[in-house]
Amino acid sequence: MKTKTIMKTIIQARILPALAGIILIFSAALASAQPLVVDSFDNAASIGQGNTPGLDWVNYRGYTVTTAWDPTQDSTGNPNSGSMYVTVNWPQPTNPAYTTAWTDMQFGFSTGGPFDSSDYIQFDCDIKVDVTNSYTALDGSYGAIELIVNNPWNNVVGWAQLTATNGWQHFTGFFSAIPGGSYNEAIVGLISQGTGTFTNTVSYWIDNVVFTAPPAVNTNRPVLTIGKAPPAGLTCICSQGGGTYQRQVIRTVNSDYSWNTATATSSTTKYTMNIASFPGANYQGFASQMFLVPQAGMIGAPADSDIDWDSADVADLYVTVNPDKSATGTFQYKVNQSSSWNASLIVTNHCASGPLGRWSLTFNNNTNVTLTAPDNTSTNFTIPASDAAIFQDPVFVYVGDQPNATANIGQSSTISQLTVTGAAASINDNFTSLDPGTWVNDTSSDPLGILITAADAKYSITWPTPDGGFTNVFATDKLNGGQWLTLPTASTGWTAVGGVERYTVINQSTLNSAFGYAPTNCFFQLYHP
Repeated sequence: MKTKTIMKTIIQARILPALAGIILIFSAALASAQPLVVDSFDNAASIGQGNTPGLDWVNYRGYTVTTAWDPTQDSTGNPNSGSMYVTVNWPQPTNPAYTTAWTDMQFGFSTGGPFDSSDYIQFDCDIKVDVTNSYTALDGSYGAIELIVNNPWNNVVGWAQLTATNGWQHFTGFFSAIPGGSYNEAIVGLISQGTGTFTNTVSYWIDNVVFTAPPAVNTNRPVLTIGKAPPAGLTCICSQGGGTYQRQVIRTVNSDYSWNTATATSSTTKYTMNIASFPGANYQGFASQMFLVPQAGMIGAPADSDIDWDSADVADLYVTVNPDKSATGTFQYKVNQSSSWNASLIVTNHCASGPLGRWSLTFNNNTNVTLTAPDNTSTNFTIPASDAAIFQDPVFVYVGDQPNATANIGQSSTISQLTVTGAAASINDNFTSLDPGTWVNDTSSDPLGILITAADAKYSITWPTPDGGFTNVFATDKLNGGQWLTLPTASTGWTAVGGVERYTVINQSTLNSAFGYAPTNCFFQLYHP
């Protein structure tokens, strides 16, 4: 049984009253190493393409875009520097090029050679809108931005709103939200899409594209916070940093789950989704969801992290919580609408008891549909036969959740059961494991945020990042004279959440294995060699 001595620099311990015997320990102000300044726009040459490091290329999507160096605007107030002034002539609604679909103006910056993302904590950038010479988007904002690294391409911040203000706005994306490895470009994108679609010109200042380094000396002591583990089932954490609209979903391996009687084995097909845990009423917009997607309408492979947006034909059941803690189940579908969500029909059903429990969709004779909530209230409706015909096999099932608001990043829901009956193939899965014959985790925005929570899951533990140098969670059942025992990372599974914290689940069986018996009290700490 592997042991370690307790870290001598622990400075405080306290017990949670609601979870007796569980301790929160300060484990390790940061002395920072050198950042990588990709472009600080110190002179006019900095905005010329082909710089290494610095601005290397642009993608204007055929729109008219101008750039200039402005020495009068610097996000830090440095009189010896400046910023890049960008004017985008977004098409007006009367222009044939006008679209509400996702459109981004991309500025690609060379990093001066390959860099390892593990050498840096975060991707930072400052942006200011010239409100005097700009028009707001449809929703009154100034659209959104994205921060990307390339070669290979990975979104560090997939979507972050530019608010309607005339000051500098600082954007941060965390490298812990993407796969570690070598990259050689940084990309800043300006986005027009959906309710954030522009209808006229917008001018921006962009400054200080910088990668922040981790501490040079490990003096950080992350504070551990403990909570109750999620219930047993498929737990989907919205863990992608900056991913306001990330889809944390898995999909079926096979594609014979249509309700249409051209391929279904019954005239009645039923889909159910049992929600075992869901965020509270403060997290408006968060949704647990199930998509039914015909392969014929996909613009690419079924492994698409934006499958419901990209595909032309999608049927969608999603559940949200209301401010009074009741819930709303919504069924919507679209046909022939790739890269948009112009629904052909939207039907809702109120559930007074809240989001937890079994939600179901029942299709009878292709066009007659019933949406049923956990409190047994239901709504009946029909869809046109011509639309139902589009949803013939091959049809894949996708299930998981989506934050839909920046404040909801890091939240999660748990699906304890999903069933499909009456289709050519059936599913009855309690998610005791991720059955490779039924499911594949290749569509989620952050695959590491998809967990199977065991039936004996006991505690969840979180702590803030950076946490460089810490290797394991350790546990003891006696603070005075007890032995600290290692809980292997392979057993606890550290998940980076939102780029700002770690999350792990401690199972009772993991504790039993480490201690050689079932401890009744348990205290936890991180270890730093």
